[in-house]
Order: sequence, then structure tokens, then C-alpha cells
Amino acid sequence: MLEVSRWHRLALAIAKNAQAHSLTIGLIAAQSLCANAQQAPTADPDYNPYLYLDWLPRSELTPEARARLPAICSGTFVAPPRHYPGADLPPDEAPLRATAEQSMWLEDGSAELSGDVHITQGYRQLFADQVDINRSNNTAYLSGAIELREPNLLVRGNEAEVHTESNAASIEDATYVVHDIFIHGTAAFAARQASGELTLTDGTYTRCEPGREFWRLSGGEINIDKVESQGVARNVRLEIMGVPVLYLPYFRFPVDDARMSGFLFPSLSNSDKNGWDGAVPYYWNIAPQMDATITPRYIQYRGTGLEVEFRHLSPVFNTIVRAADLPNDKGGNDDLSRELIDRGFPQELVLPYKGEDRWLFNLEQAGGYSGSVWRTHIDYTQVSDPDYFRDLSTANLAINAETKVNQTVQGSLNFENWRVNLRAQDYQVLENDVFDAFTQLPRLDVDGDYRWGDWLLSLQNEATIWDHQDTQTITFIRDIGDPDSVTSRTRDFINADRLRLDYELQWDKAWLWGYFKPGIAARYLGYRVSDLFLPEDANNTPSASAGQFTLDTGLYFERDGYLFNRDYVQTLEPRLFTLISSSADQSGFFDISGDDINDIGPIDPLSNNLLYDTSLFTSSYDQLFRNSRFTGNDRIDDADRIALGLTTRFIDPVSGRELLSASVGQAFYSSDSQIGLRELIENTPRSELAARLKSRPLQSLRIDSELVYDDTEHNINRGNFNLRYFDDNARIFNLGYNYVRNDRIRGIEDGNEVDSSTRQLNSSAVLPITPHTAIMAGAAYDLTLDRELEYLAGIEYDDCCYRARLVWRRTLDNNLAGIVAAEDLEYDEGVFLEIQLKGLGGFGATVTQILTQGIANFDQREELKP
Repeated sequence: MLEVSRWHRLALAIAKNAQAHSLTIGLIAAQSLCANAQQAPTADPDYNPYLYLDWLPRSELTPEARARLPAICSGTFVAPPRHYPGADLPPDEAPLRATAEQSMWLEDGSAELSGDVHITQGYRQLFADQVDINRSNNTAYLSGAIELREPNLLVRGNEAEVHTESNAASIEDATYVVHDIFIHGTAAFAARQASGELTLTDGTYTRCEPGREFWRLSGGEINIDKVESQGVARNVRLEIMGVPVLYLPYFRFPVDDARMSGFLFPSLSNSDKNGWDGAVPYYWNIAPQMDATITPRYIQYRGTGLEVEFRHLSPVFNTIVRAADLPNDKGGNDDLSRELIDRGFPQELVLPYKGEDRWLFNLEQAGGYSGSVWRTHIDYTQVSDPDYFRDLSTANLAINAETKVNQTVQGSLNFENWRVNLRAQDYQVLENDVFDAFTQLPRLDVDGDYRWGDWLLSLQNEATIWDHQDTQTITFIRDIGDPDSVTSRTRDFINADRLRLDYELQWDKAWLWGYFKPGIAARYLGYRVSDLFLPEDANNTPSASAGQFTLDTGLYFERDGYLFNRDYVQTLEPRLFTLISSSADQSGFFDISGDDINDIGPIDPLSNNLLYDTSLFTSSYDQLFRNSRFTGNDRIDDADRIALGLTTRFIDPVSGRELLSASVGQAFYSSDSQIGLRELIENTPRSELAARLKSRPLQSLRIDSELVYDDTEHNINRGNFNLRYFDDNARIFNLGYNYVRNDRIRGIEDGNEVDSSTRQLNSSAVLPITPHTAIMAGAAYDLTLDRELEYLAGIEYDDCCYRARLVWRRTLDNNLAGIVAAEDLEYDEGVFLEIQLKGLGGFGATVTQILTQGIANFDQREELKP
């Protein structure tokens, strides 16, 4: 006899199949039912109308299953346990067993079983009211309440035919469930092939919860192949909430996370600048280690283009190639650009790419394998023009671009103590009014590191060829109020070869109570400068060298404490860093052309002072304890100094979390001159005072702030405050303020001078309202110019079946950033929709990009949410 749960599921299945026949009777009885509604019995809260699908609500799951179930899901499919002999064996390794209330064996070897028939062969089970077995053609005919079960598969129906040798089966009026991939649906005719494929004719397919089918594929033919982890639908409709929205003559979809060829969901957006922008990606699974995504794209006000992404994975190289092309750009729809042209500005400056071919190329490659001594790395991006990303962005290519794109090719050899790296690097600048950067063609680094106990020896050797076109001219609009303000600027660039040697021996000794790290170093810096723009008597091989002594030492004191009903450990950590250097005469690095250089002079002021990759570090607490004030290798820091710092920490002794950390420090210089970026700096007694505060009072809350104070001029030169909250419930709150002092006068307001200091306020939040619904918002405000930089607000609905996001954004339009003054930039406003049909696809990925860029920790939320 069958289990009680089997009877319960069977009764529900019969009731489900009988619903259509009961419709007329139900309508006739509706009036009397309404009249007696008040006497109707209360519904059983434990009633489960979808038990026949093996569906269990959250309340009926085991604690372990509930813990695995995402909060946005109300239940899951759970197959009943199999308790019979050989239940875990493959069918071809197990005997055929059958039980029934009645059985009859005929002379020809056929058999008739009736009354609660239960047939098992290994993990395969068949249930039916009646089974007729024909031994001559190895076929079994099932009728009544039919149930076919295999691991993670349930098919129910009214009639079925099963081939006992091939195990193929066909079932009429079928209802099916694939447990592990959350698939279920119905079919007028379901066929299970011998290979395990499930073919549904005139059926439905969905990954939504029973009774909450937001979307489904319906009609035609649907093939589900668990072996290949893919599905194929022919002549089907995509229905949203029961309403057909799309006809698909042919559609392929994954039934789990496996890759497969087929069209992906299209993306569609609209903007004032480009009009309607639509793209239809096609994914081509070429081989297990190779695939491609081909995306035709139509932009209403620009034209039709194509994007391609190719990926290849091998034991030696991982390669991604991306390319895009938009021939004969129509120029877009920009009211401000047309206004500038009508006022007399040249079109070749305002719309320089109208009628041009716009393109993009990107290559990323990582070479080498575990244990190999060699590595290669390529990160190369080039676009047709600086405005490519501002005008076109990309529909389906993940490429980051802000003010420049990287073009790097390098290879390295790694030995036990030595590393050899050869690199060629350039940047394409994405700003029209900025000169190109210098190219490293090439740079060779040969670095050695040795350790003997506590002794460290570092040998760094770098040789670089800095290259730039000798003369470059840029043209831009200086004042949009004056059509005659078109300005051309020309500069000459001084090329040079650079050799930098840094050798250092250090004693690295640490104890539980502190550390002591003295070191001696020898540094050399020399150039071979191109003679093109140098006077005849100029020194084209300037060089400098220095010997240095450094000492970095600190102590750790700690004590236990108790405050606010909690234990803590407090530390006190004084730190001292000193640098003593011989004089490095670097006067030959300044103004090597001998010309009177200014901001618009004929010689580039950076290359005229031999500055190719070097600038001052931004002042901070950590910067006080570096052995150089400079980034890059164009200067030897010969400023004798002592830096003092003090840090105290309050630590949770259980979790090790820093409840509070506060640091303050300052550097004191000798009276001797010290090297600067473009000149010698005399009599600088001390650095700015730097302070830092960090706190993590809760596991989900981080607070940090930094302040740089000039105690000579009594000015705050830089400061910031950041609060980040992100908890296990995916709640996010961010608040930030940033200030950078700039004494340059921006204008006069109310008779007072207004400086150009940066004052910016940022805030953002994601707040779940229910397990399914969340609201999100973000704002960035420029306090200096008293204007918003970006506002966004949105709402999200997320459940097991689909996710929808609706976002409104207002942001500065940077299309004319190189032409229009910052305070004259206009705003771009839009509403964006993203819908993801889980297990099928989605459209509107731009929404996720907007939220990731505008809300800190949103990308982590995406990884943590199911």
C-alpha cells in the first residue's frame, strides 16, 4: 500500500486535474456560496494546495532547509524520501519490482496490474491505477492517476506509455517538476527520452513559485535537457502575469548556471541625447573554453553598430577581446551643441565626430600558470576619440573609463630572489583640452630581494624611455559666451631616458612589545635628455645621488579595561621615523631648456623639469612615515626629517574588532634646503599636522575621518568624513564629506572673494521595507558651487521568480565638459527600468551600473543576495 503522504499528494493531483470540469458547477453554485459566506468554515492555515507538486512552504521545512532557503522565497520543492529496496541504484543495475491490489498474467507473457500499482526499478518509480505490460514489444501502458518519479524529477498525468528497455516514456495531460532547478509546469503531452531529456508539447515552463507565476513560457514545444543544462523553446509565448508580451519562434535558455548558445534578453533605454537605444545580444558557446557575445545595436540619433566580446581560457593564457563599431555617426540630439553652432562656434569643435566612424578595441590577457617563472599581462584599450564613452557608452561591454584608458603590455620572469619585468605603457587621454601623456617605451625593472634572518637586502634597478610627440597642438573653446574664443595651444615636449637605482639594507626586527627597523640606502637618478629643445651649452645628462639612513621604530603598550558593561583592550603605540640623507644636487633637473616657462609656455613645464611620473603624495598620517614624499622616480627625497606619531586603539578582546582607533602625527625638517617638484624649498620647519580617526563600534558599521592641519597658517588643508553601514539584512547607509583647500580665487560674491576649494557632500541608502521590497536613494552635492552633482531614487521588488528595479536619476551632463565651464554644465535626467526573470534572462542592466556607481557597498549587496 502507498504511504499516507502519497495518498495526500495523489488526492491533490486529482483535484487539480478536475478543476476544469468543475468550473461550470462552481459558477452555478456561486450565488448560494456568496449567500452563505458568513457560515463558511475557516480555511485551514496548514492546508497546502500544491503538495501534489512536492511543494512545501517554509513552515513545513526542516530547520536546515529553512536556513538554506533565501528569505525572498516562501517555500521549495522537496521530493518525498524513497524507502524501498535498491532505491539508490541506477535502473539498469536493479531488478524490476511491482506491487498492486490485483494482478493477472496472461499466456503470452503480458500482465495486467490494477489498483494502486507501484513499480520500482532502482531510483525510478511508477505509480498508476492500472498498468498493462506487453512483453512482446517491451511496453507498459499506464492509466489513471499516473506518477513518474526519478531523483529531482516528478511527472504526473492521466495516461502514459513506457518502454521498459529504453526507459523512454510519454505522458498525456502532464504536470511536471524538476526539483533541484526549481522548474515546474504543465503539458498536453510530455515525453521523457531515454537520454533523460524532457519534451513538452503545448505546455508551460516557469521557475516561479506555484500559485505566483509572474512569468512563464507557454505553448509550442519546450525541451529541457538536464545533461546539457539547457532548454530550447519553439513557437512559444512569454507571458507576464498571464498576459502574452512576446512571441519567440526559437529561444534557448539555461536550466541552471551552465553556459549555452542563444539570444539573451535585449536591452532598451531612452535618452534625450541618443533617443531610443536598443541592443540584442547573442551568446555563442563555441567550446567549453571559448565563447563570444555578439550584440547588434541601434541608436536612434546616431545609427546602427555592432559590439563583440570574445573570451578564451587555456592552461597558459586567459584572453578577452572586446570590439565595437558605429559607422557614420549621425551626431546625436544635443540642444546645447546646436545652440553653440547657431551662435557661430565651429561644428568641428562642438560636434567633431558627426559623420565619423566611432570604434572601440580592448584586449585583456593574463599569461602564465601555477609554478611557472614567467608571466604576461596585457590591458590595452583604444577608442576612436576622447568622447566615445560620454557619447555612446557601451551596451554589453564591461570597460571602465574615466579620464583616460590604459594601454599596457608587459612580461615578467620570477626567480627565487629576482624579478625581471619589461613593460610598455601608454594612456589615451579622454579629454579634449588636455595634452597627451608620456609613453613608457619601454620600462625595464630588475629587482632583487634577499633575506637572511632579520636582515633584508633590496636591489631595485629601473630604466625607462619616456616618449612623446615633439610638438602637439590642441584646440578648444575658452568661453562659450564668445564665438571668437576658440583657442589653440601648442607645446613642445622634452623626451628623455631615465635610470634609477635604489639599493637598501635593512634590519627588520620585531617583538611583541615593538619593532626596530634601521636601514641604509644608496640612491642614484640620471637622465639622458633629447637635445631637440635644449640650448647648446645645456647638460643633457643630469644626474644625482645620495646616501641615506632610515629608522622606523615603535612600541606597543596595552591594558585591559571595562566600560559600558563590556571589556576592551586599549593600546598606546608611539612611533618614530627618521630620514637622514646626504645632499643630492638635483638643480640640473629644473628648467633644463633655459626658457622662461609658464602655464602657456612653448615647452611643457613638466617635461622641462624632468617630471614624467612624479608628484607629491597627498598629505596624510601614513604619508609621514614613507621614505619619500614623492610618488614616482623623478626625484630623490633628500629632506632630513623626523616624524613622530601616536596611535591608540580600543579593541574588542572577543572578536578582535577595533572599536576605536585614533592617530596623530607630524614631521619636523632640518634647516637645510630640500628638493621640491619644480624648485628648492628653503626653511620648512615642519609638515602639516595629520590626524586620523577610525571606528567600528558594530560589525556592520565603519566610521573613518582624516584631517590635515597647517599649524603655521592655521588652516585646514584637507579633511574628510565617511560613515559606512552594511548589515546582514542588506541595509546600507552611507554618509561622506570631503574638503580640499584651494586658495585660487574663483570669483567675487557680495564683495568677498570666493576660493575654489572642494567641498562635497555624499549620502546614499538602501532600506528593505519587506523581505521582497527595498527603496534606495543617493545624492552628491557640490557645496562650493551650491549645486547637485547627482540625485537618484529607486525601488526594488525581489522574490524567487523575478526582480524589478525602477530608478530615477538626475546628474550633470559632462558631454561638453571640455568646452563649457563647470558651473555652466546642464543636467541630464531619466527614468530607468530593470527586470530580471530569474532562470530566463532580463533587460535594463544599466540600472545596476547606476546603483553600483552611486551607492557604496551596493556591489557587495549584489554578491550576498541570492
